[in-house]
Amino acid sequence: MPLLAVDLTRESRGHTHFIRCCVVLIAFSILFSATQGKDIKVGGNAGWAHTASYTDLEAVVGDRLVFEWDGDSQNVVALRKRNCALTGVELATSAGSPAYVSLNYTGTYFFSSSLAGHCPSGQLFAVSVTPINETAGDVTKDQQEQRNNDFQDLIRNGSGYCDAPVQDAADSGLLTAHCYSPPMQLKPGQVEDALYFLPNPFPENKLVGVTKQTLAIVDDTNRSVPLSELYLHHLFGPSDLVTGEGAEFRGYHDAPPLPHPYYTVVNGSHFTSEMSRMVNIHVINTLGVAPGQVQKCIECWCSDERHRLKGENGGGGCCSSALCPSAEPSSTVNTYHLQFSVTYRLLDPSQPVLPVVSYMLDGANGTIEYDIVKQSGQDISTLSLSGPLDARCPQSSSFGLLRCLGHQHIGGRCMRLINQDTGELLCESCPSYGKADRNVPGDEEGYLVKMSEAVRETPLHIQPGTNVTIESDYDASVDHFGVMALLFLDLVDFDESCPGPVTASTGSAFGPDYTHQQGTAFGFYADGFAPDADQELQSEPGATLGVEETVDPASSSISGATAATIVLGGTVAIFGAAGVAALVLRKLRQPQYEPL
Repeated sequence: MPLLAVDLTRESRGHTHFIRCCVVLIAFSILFSATQGKDIKVGGNAGWAHTASYTDLEAVVGDRLVFEWDGDSQNVVALRKRNCALTGVELATSAGSPAYVSLNYTGTYFFSSSLAGHCPSGQLFAVSVTPINETAGDVTKDQQEQRNNDFQDLIRNGSGYCDAPVQDAADSGLLTAHCYSPPMQLKPGQVEDALYFLPNPFPENKLVGVTKQTLAIVDDTNRSVPLSELYLHHLFGPSDLVTGEGAEFRGYHDAPPLPHPYYTVVNGSHFTSEMSRMVNIHVINTLGVAPGQVQKCIECWCSDERHRLKGENGGGGCCSSALCPSAEPSSTVNTYHLQFSVTYRLLDPSQPVLPVVSYMLDGANGTIEYDIVKQSGQDISTLSLSGPLDARCPQSSSFGLLRCLGHQHIGGRCMRLINQDTGELLCESCPSYGKADRNVPGDEEGYLVKMSEAVRETPLHIQPGTNVTIESDYDASVDHFGVMALLFLDLVDFDESCPGPVTASTGSAFGPDYTHQQGTAFGFYADGFAPDADQELQSEPGATLGVEETVDPASSSISGATAATIVLGGTVAIFGAAGVAALVLRKLRQPQYEPL
């Protein structure tokens, strides 16, 4: 006897209508009692309305949320986090009330309305769902051991190796170490999202200045592997050791190194322990995957209702080999390695050096991934996020911007960093797409193969607390799920002790919850990784975000729960006057893109 795993239904005039045909049938292996919960009316007597205020709720598995409204046009969307800026998954439409959402999975879920102005006015809440007979935060010893085992299962054995450093022919003081990760073994159609220990490319007990880092994917014969065979979804780790990138990793082999006297200063002894060299590598073997299935495979489209309740149409949490059926023999096992090269100079203590600090900004406000939903009559979807540039690590004196580099997925058009106070374009990073055969490494047709770097000959001085806007453009003619909008900045005269006053509230990607960690471009949550995939590290209920989240002022329609109102204080006139001209320039600069 099948059960409904998620009951996204409306009851109207005695009939039951399924919302968006999203019903999942599962076997009767789950206890029937798990579905016999209580109904929780959202908003109480006020119902579901943008004029009401909402508090967070607690529920147990099997409970059901009831959304009721009277006359006013409404809908219900699930969001990835407590945020009004990102596209949500629509669970119920405005054509009738009440709407029901069954809570058949543990976790924390966020709900709002995607209608303009509703979410910012307070129509947003979270519900924490715990197992039956288990209170929130009650974790048994067995459960904790299972979580630890799940983490251990992600770690792959080995630490790879490095060849002996090679001297530069033109500058004998420069050394380049070529290193290889432990083997990554994948069958055709297999997804691997795991933790690896990389080797240490630096001499121990030596201070070095890194000028350049490059990446490649090779097989056991050292053959360069095309993205159409093994797709690098992302790589995250200590920026001193390896750059955090994705499919565009080959685009920087010819990029010039940092000019003297700018260096990323590294103490080789920092990477003597394995844990200091742990990185997350997410790769997908697409050999034998049908062309029409490749996009869903590498964007990791979600197909289950649990992720839809979490507001996810796609992304790393949904990556599965089931999305990548391959016609190749299942007995085939391919072995690959991440090859990373580091160019550095041994530093003399008396040598003048200007240290460069890696700093990351997330246009998705700490969510890392977000969704682009196809918009009728709209070619480009622009995500915009504003806040103090140094809020994650407040400064007390001016610092310099030397270089910036964006990270987007297929469908990306451009990223920009704008001085919100003056309207000045601080930097722009745009993708290039391959034009050759899909088996040509570095120029695979239809794949994003490079992001342009914005490099300044002399650093641009920025004052503490300078407000900036991150903008990320994506193609909106088709769906693109689980995309990213990251900006990696190289900063100078930047004090990593963060001596300045806090300028953004908690819960913001610019703010303290998404903290800057010394030696990494990737900001981790202040409390570390959640021990359970169901646990969310979010701002306190009702907390005011320290950012303004907007869409392109030239856009007439928006996606999901993105607010249409621009609240940029004194810069409204600047953006209003420059909006049309800026949009025309963007269209002229947009890279040529054809969907896979």
